Amino acid sequence: MRRLLGATMTLALTATVAPPVLADEAASLGQPANNPWSNVQAWETAIVERVVDGDTVIVNDEVTGAQSRVRLLGINAPEKPTKKKPGNCGGDQASQWLTALLPVGTRVRLLSSDRASTGKKKRPQRVVLAYNDVTGDFDQDVAWGMAERGWGLWFTVPSEASMSSLYRAAIEGAQANRRGMWDPQLCGAIEQPDASLSLRISRGNGNVADETVTVRNTGGTTVDLTGWMLRDAGNAGWYTFPGGSVLTPGDYRTVHTGKGRDRRPTGHDVYRDREKELYVDPGTEPNLVGDGAYLLDRAGNYRSWREYPCTVRCAADDGAGTLVIEDLSLGKKKGIKRAQTQFIRLANRGATTLCLDGYRMDTQGLTYWFPSGTCLAPGATFTLHGGDRKSWSKVTYLDRKKPMFYLTGSAQIVSDRDQVLAERLW
Repeated sequence: MRRLLGATMTLALTATVAPPVLADEAASLGQPANNPWSNVQAWETAIVERVVDGDTVIVNDEVTGAQSRVRLLGINAPEKPTKKKPGNCGGDQASQWLTALLPVGTRVRLLSSDRASTGKKKRPQRVVLAYNDVTGDFDQDVAWGMAERGWGLWFTVPSEASMSSLYRAAIEGAQANRRGMWDPQLCGAIEQPDASLSLRISRGNGNVADETVTVRNTGGTTVDLTGWMLRDAGNAGWYTFPGGSVLTPGDYRTVHTGKGRDRRPTGHDVYRDREKELYVDPGTEPNLVGDGAYLLDRAGNYRSWREYPCTVRCAADDGAGTLVIEDLSLGKKKGIKRAQTQFIRLANRGATTLCLDGYRMDTQGLTYWFPSGTCLAPGATFTLHGGDRKSWSKVTYLDRKKPMFYLTGSAQIVSDRDQVLAERLW
């Protein structure tokens, strides 16, 4: 049976790293029993020359002797500090772990969907399988081993996504057990240990002007986010909270990817002023393409994160089983008249306030992303209406010229991780 690199225990890394222990059964780690590499092609076998950092290795081709600087597919490890760059907390440990998994002289097989696949600096992007002396096969997936130990963010490449579900599952296990870079005290004593913060991503229909990440204080104590940083899987840090970013319980900040003036249109809004969106639409299993929002404190510890799309390990969303479609009208007459008399009413049947940060409504005629701050108290309702009246706290009027509901169809309320929370068919 093919096997993957796994750990039977979590090791504390110091300057010297003990070689990892290899698990004997992939099934015990929640991995597929069949060949997980069947959708990628083996192109080369090579010998490890040296490890550069936590996701890059230099190898020499066994046949031609040509040297390549290979980038592991599936993960993005913390950056190792260099003379020119400070790197990230955890960068040295990630590099040490990869060195332990791939000692100099290790034979490896290099796979990808596209032989010409390259990343930054024209590095070949490959699934790297180490040779296993026990089985006599190349069946030790190095990126999976790093992910399982907690030394990589989930990093997807659209043209090389056939292994992404496998790596995502390993990363979720490391997150749940706070291994590696997910240890909240990896970078020093935990700051504001009572802080409880949620992240929600709104992709905004692929429009940078509508793309946001909402950071909400879900705890009972005030949290000062001054100097804390948001990042995604590929960008080391794309927004740092300025001085005075204090969240009382229930308060939030909506960080817009695009351009705008801070505190407009509400006092909760801040802007990154990017020209291009960060977040892409997901693929489908097993070829998932996704990303995440990650909140780091001033020391560099990962304090909160949100990744999409959801996979089997995702916890149930706050709105699952509590947010319902209470009423829906297809409208009256035809054309604009019908469009402006349509509505959908949502209700919170739960016992706690539910905020729709990052939620959206999908119909045949409309995708509507609920603005941050749209919150329903227990028993409360919220209505989306096609009419042109003035909106208020419980009703938003959209002034629709075309129907949002067709005469036959469906309406779905979907979370930011693409979980369907409520649905109405007609």
